[in-house]
Amino acid sequence: MQDQPGDSQETSQTILYVGTDAGLPHRLRPLLDEQGLRLKACSDLDDLRTQGPAHEWTALILDSALLASDQTVQSFMAALAQDGAPIRNLVVIAHTKDIGLRLQALRAGAAAFFTAPVGSRALVERLCALCAPRTAAVGRVLVVEDDPMQALLVERILSAAGYTVRTQGDALQVLAVIEDFQPELILMDLNMPGANGAELTAIIREHEVFASVPILFLSSERDPVRQSDALSMGGDAFIAKPIRPDLLVKAVTQRLETMRAVRGRLRLAEHLDPVTGLASRHYFVSCLERAVAEPGIGEAGNGLLLVALDGASSIDERIGTGGAELVRARAGAMIPARLASGELAVRLDHHRHAVLLRRAGADALLAAAEGLRAAVAAAPLKIGGQSLTVSVSIGVGLFHPAAGDAITVISRAEKACAQAQGAGGDRVVLYRPFVPGPGDTLHEQRIGALIDRALTGVDGGGIEMDGGFRLFYQPLVAVQSPSPQLMEVRLRLLERDAELIPDADYLAVAARGGRLCDIDRWLMLRALAALAGQAPTHPDLRLLIPQHLDTLASDGWVLWFRNQLVSAGLTQQRPIIEVWLADLLRRPDDSAILLRMLHKLGIKVCLLDVDLTAAARDLVIELQPPLVKIAAATLHQSAPDALLRLITRLHQTGAEVIVGGVDDPTRVASIWASGANYVQGALIQEPLADLSFDWSETVLDAEGAG
Repeated sequence: MQDQPGDSQETSQTILYVGTDAGLPHRLRPLLDEQGLRLKACSDLDDLRTQGPAHEWTALILDSALLASDQTVQSFMAALAQDGAPIRNLVVIAHTKDIGLRLQALRAGAAAFFTAPVGSRALVERLCALCAPRTAAVGRVLVVEDDPMQALLVERILSAAGYTVRTQGDALQVLAVIEDFQPELILMDLNMPGANGAELTAIIREHEVFASVPILFLSSERDPVRQSDALSMGGDAFIAKPIRPDLLVKAVTQRLETMRAVRGRLRLAEHLDPVTGLASRHYFVSCLERAVAEPGIGEAGNGLLLVALDGASSIDERIGTGGAELVRARAGAMIPARLASGELAVRLDHHRHAVLLRRAGADALLAAAEGLRAAVAAAPLKIGGQSLTVSVSIGVGLFHPAAGDAITVISRAEKACAQAQGAGGDRVVLYRPFVPGPGDTLHEQRIGALIDRALTGVDGGGIEMDGGFRLFYQPLVAVQSPSPQLMEVRLRLLERDAELIPDADYLAVAARGGRLCDIDRWLMLRALAALAGQAPTHPDLRLLIPQHLDTLASDGWVLWFRNQLVSAGLTQQRPIIEVWLADLLRRPDDSAILLRMLHKLGIKVCLLDVDLTAAARDLVIELQPPLVKIAAATLHQSAPDALLRLITRLHQTGAEVIVGGVDDPTRVASIWASGANYVQGALIQEPLADLSFDWSETVLDAEGAG
């Protein structure tokens, strides 16, 4: 039996995995830990029997690959049930699409069924739903019944079962009651004065917001033709009168659980591209952002594949865009079958796919890339009477050395793919970023030279070049109320071949070389110019621009900055300056003076990377900045209640709170409930190369967050 070191034996919510895939528990544990759930892993039934009474387990994940050839899901569960209470929540992972196995799981009472490979996030979402404690009110039910005694009877039955119930006797007032009460299910009497239940159902279904609310008819009607006519108006089922309490509660509960499961699948489907069936770009980038931060991701078997169709433009010319699209779709369709659990693919653009792979080592990673390349080349297509052989170039980018973010990993794979196409295409190229050794002065000099070229726009020979710095913009989305349009500016340094250098690498070199102030001023000038260009059409837009404390405290900076605002015409659309917590803690006296000075100029300050430490809390209380941004590491490592306490304390200082690094769909609702003012992350919107962003639907609310 495998367990996670340090697990508390007091954890009440325990999930058991029984199977041979050692990697799945490893991927699930950190995700379940975030939700307060404990995971144990067992290799067989004998191992499982040693884990204590079954009633202590909240859920059991059964990998069908563990079953013997003469064993079924039912017989496995029956053998287990001999040792204790039956499992409450069985989740089955199948390794075939055999409907017989699906029937076995259904007959064994499985609460969920997945076909491998199964995504870790999808599995965790289902487990969290199964493990969620039941609240006092398990659902909202509207009873439309003109007989007061019948209405009272139904209300008492359902209220005793934990439901919140409202009754309505006037059929003509039903729409107003639905809008006010927002029921999850409607019990509708079929025969009422003014309007019968079937007519009311048809009217309700005309309103899009109520179209998916289950409607069950309460009626003594036995004529199958009349029942069919009523159901054709939009009803879901009949409950016969006289009412049996047990059957009523069972019918309502089953219908609600089915509806919630469907909605959960629809929410999950939002992570899929409806055209390709692969991940949506937002979801893929958010998963990639999480992967970058995972411990051990730098191992050689983890990498990103960039798969590009060779000769895309010539294919368009030869068979037309419609036929070319079929070619691209065919190439993309070969990817999903080659993905293992925890792996993901996305269509990046017109002719490129990105694939996140997790394999046992570098050889396995390259073998997977080579297998995909060979499969595409070996499958000629017949389109419009033409036989067409196509090929792809695949670039493999590694996570080592530490990339820092998704953009950097993608840039590495893009560089490798460009090398593959430059060498003639139909090949795989692995790009290994340069890893400097300790005290490598040549590496320091190389980065320093890149910084100099980026700042001056010329290379060492005096030839003008496109500067190596690039600005990226990431929006902050208001959680509830409308607000200014806030975009955070990020600065990246590019190699000549367009590979992005991680911030930690070039900023450390710049600090040692005394170039941080120069970089900050370069960034400020370009960001102000970009903001000024948007000012006429987006007067509510504000940029959050990071600056180092040494820059802000340098001689003449305040006067220089004020002059730049005037020159850019931004005296009424001032940016917000971001300063790192670590910078301010290093020089607390200068920090207080600086913030007061900026306040007099009408410049807001946002304190970056605020965490749970006492030093951070004390500094926020002393300086009282108008905006604070919680460190991404704090978000990922904190339980929801700890995050709530932190945000509450920050609000008590008068600060608005930004939660960055939001890349986990299972935590969006808890972040919304924590009281944060703004959220930001790859799941919402990855960084953009310009300020173009659709602000028309950027306010999150309880419904959207859930």
